[in-house]
Amino acid sequence: MPSTPPTARNSVDWRLLASSPWGRRSLGASVVVGLGLTASLIAQALLLAHLLGWVMTRRPGPFPTVVVVWLVLMFGARILLSALSDLIATSAGRRATAQLRRDLGESFDAMGPVGLADQKTGALALNATRGITALQPYFARYLPAVVVALLAPPAVLVTLGILDWPSALIAIALLAVLPFAMIRFGRQAARESERQWRRLSSLSGRMVELLRGLPTLRALGQSERGRDEVESASQAVAESVNDTLRAALLSTAALEFLAGVGVGLVAMLAGLRLLHGSISIVAALSVILLTPEVFLPLRRAGGEFHASTEGRAAAEIMFALIDAAPSTDERSLSLTAATPLRVVDLTARYHHAERNALGPCSFTLGAGEHLVVSGPSGCGKSTLLMTLAGSLSPRSGFVEMGGQDLSSVAPASLAHFVSYVPQRPHIFSWSLAENLALGEHHDPEELLAVLDLVALGHLASSSDGLHRPLAEYGRSMSGGERQRIGLARAVLQNRPLVLLDEPAAHLDERTLDALRHALNDWLGQRSVIEATHRPGLVSEAPVLTILAQGSER
Repeated sequence: MPSTPPTARNSVDWRLLASSPWGRRSLGASVVVGLGLTASLIAQALLLAHLLGWVMTRRPGPFPTVVVVWLVLMFGARILLSALSDLIATSAGRRATAQLRRDLGESFDAMGPVGLADQKTGALALNATRGITALQPYFARYLPAVVVALLAPPAVLVTLGILDWPSALIAIALLAVLPFAMIRFGRQAARESERQWRRLSSLSGRMVELLRGLPTLRALGQSERGRDEVESASQAVAESVNDTLRAALLSTAALEFLAGVGVGLVAMLAGLRLLHGSISIVAALSVILLTPEVFLPLRRAGGEFHASTEGRAAAEIMFALIDAAPSTDERSLSLTAATPLRVVDLTARYHHAERNALGPCSFTLGAGEHLVVSGPSGCGKSTLLMTLAGSLSPRSGFVEMGGQDLSSVAPASLAHFVSYVPQRPHIFSWSLAENLALGEHHDPEELLAVLDLVALGHLASSSDGLHRPLAEYGRSMSGGERQRIGLARAVLQNRPLVLLDEPAAHLDERTLDALRHALNDWLGQRSVIEATHRPGLVSEAPVLTILAQGSER
């Protein structure tokens, strides 16, 4: 290995190999190919030494045709094996990073919006995109280089010992010094790379937060403060990049120096012994040609180690996110619209909070029944809905659907039976149709009918129709239009349980009355829980009032 990073770094290496069967298969294939490369390398040096010896001899014998043929074959074998190694490693890198991206996506889904609320959006995006892409050099270049670095030097040293033991002793002496330099500079490079990645993640997070809060900063006359923070973070990243490059250059220079000294000493010794006649010209040439191959694989592995540090630093963060995701059973729900919902002594608390956001809450909701959740701001209405939707895990108590405890059910399974309309439905920078369907297949006629149902038919009246592009976060839409987009999504999803969080907050009475009338039949066929401060879509339903330390019906 070109360096011995800290224990955490070694664990990341093993985790990367264990994260995908393609990584393990690539390592096994790299060992086989590395053995072939090592054998062809030694054979190539010996054959070339024989050919040069024949050329340099004063009275050469017959032309060594067999040597030339084998030399060409070894050249070809080395080229083919190198290409095969690159192909295997590149393919394994693509598959392993794709698996890691899937694992990361599943962890995001398991953590939900509440679990990810403590993470910076910019840092998450950086790790999920550039961070995973940066792992390609690890599989495509670093692993094959490490395999060759482990196999080639011992084999070459044995060959040197057979040909000329003094040269082998010199190479071994310098090779014993090499790991100390590699460990020293390798650890420094790893630390600098980790610091660079942390600062780059911080810069990404600050940039996203600045863009989101720019209207507020401008309104308060503090936009310069935001620019100063981004400038300071950018300067820190630049300094980290310089430190990382400095560490990499020092490491490379140290390896080159030691390798050059070793090759020079062996060549000088071989030349002196050749002058005194104590070694043949073929043996001397073989030693001179083989000695660089003791150090070259280590130098190459050292260079690839620096190329892979960014990806491995990102992998450490990604594995921490994957491990932080709550584990759930893969049990799926087999429910119907007639399934009752039972909530018993339910409490919930957000991450890093000292107090519960929802006090003990109990109720039962039968099939087709409606319930209005009321109470002062901060009492836990939204928290209750997010817990029922699977976005937040209960702290105590339980929720049953059809006799099944939802805490042990995968969120992806629960999503097939629950529609959740938050206070501020997110609008993606997609087309109108894509924002409504959210990946599901719906006919254009169905989408248009739903838009008319929620009084949003005018959004599709332009020349683009359902292909009309929407701005991210719905900046081109009013608050009421965004809420009705959320309602339209719930209608299209057609789930038996519908959770509505303040669906009437941005609607005037006329629009609200029209929605009540339009959605009356659809809501009547479903179980509905609506959290609201004012009469909403199910205003005539029983009311559950949530208090600061409990609940009453």
